[in-house]
Amino acid sequence: MSFDVSGTDYLDAIFAALRGGSRQLAAMKAWLASARRASSSTWRFQFLAAARAAHRRAGAYLDESEERLRRLGPTDQVPAPLDQLPRNVAAMRADLLDQERKLQGLETEATSRWRGSPGPRGKSSA
Repeated sequence: MSFDVSGTDYLDAIFAALRGGSRQLAAMKAWLASARRASSSTWRFQFLAAARAAHRRAGAYLDESEERLRRLGPTDQVPAPLDQLPRNVAAMRADLLDQERKLQGLETEATSRWRGSPGPRGKSSA
């Protein structure tokens, strides 16, 4: 696939990907907060699944952003303020990784609780 990196459409696509990644990262954080509040609810797994899906979408947007920024050329040759975007994407990527760790912790906790919860007739299902 070939991109014309000189046009405004290309720059618009970079900013659209960054906005999409930011929205999905915010959605992931909201789903994680809902999962924390629903610690003993059956809804918790749905919230965690929604957070996982938002995580995947955010990662895809950031991948697209990074690829498009790479095609602009070396950071030291990109005009301001575009030269700041790789640093911003890296910060978003670090935040996404941090949220992924939180998600994994909540998934592990939820799975452990589910396995240890009483099954039919009060017996443990584990």
